[in-house]
Amino acid sequence: MQGVPCDGGAGTASSNSANRPRSEMKHFLVAILAALIASGCSGKKAVPASRLTQPTGRFSYVAPDGWFRTQLAGVDFIIVSTEPDHGVIPNIFVEGAPRSSSVSNQVTRLIESNRNSMRAYAFVQQQAFTTGSGLTGVKVTARRETTDALAVALYHFSFQDNDRVIDITCSCADAVRQTYEPIFDAAMKSLQSER
Repeated sequence: MQGVPCDGGAGTASSNSANRPRSEMKHFLVAILAALIASGCSGKKAVPASRLTQPTGRFSYVAPDGWFRTQLAGVDFIIVSTEPDHGVIPNIFVEGAPRSSSVSNQVTRLIESNRNSMRAYAFVQQQAFTTGSGLTGVKVTARRETTDALAVALYHFSFQDNDRVIDITCSCADAVRQTYEPIFDAAMKSLQSER
């Protein structure tokens, strides 16, 4: 979920179902966006900060305090989000955990895919990032716009876990990125493998 507008605007999202072509994913994502928007904007019960084990991916992280956890049909991972801020629902969305021996290859594919599929996608920077449990990877900072011209900050995290790469995207309105980036960093710093 890469910057979901709360008003139902056409935000672009990415799915963790790596085998589906991007064009086919648009229809699938419309349903996901509608369900997330409905659950995130409807006052669903917030959960205290605690470790969230992703049932499909066999990894966990500490979800931010007071954020929602949403399991949607057809999505393998639990989506973590909070109330809309500046027109966008800040969220943590697991893209997937595909078998791969190279974080750099995954990051290159992610950036290229996003440039081709997201409106006004712009790479900002890439830096090394290590979790508290010792998983190494990278954090890519980027920006994009929704079709309503809302600026969205994106933080793509990719971590090597033996023969796989765990890919997670965190997003929020660009206007409040300084508020949410430390929250996203703390959640990703707590990530650990459950294999």
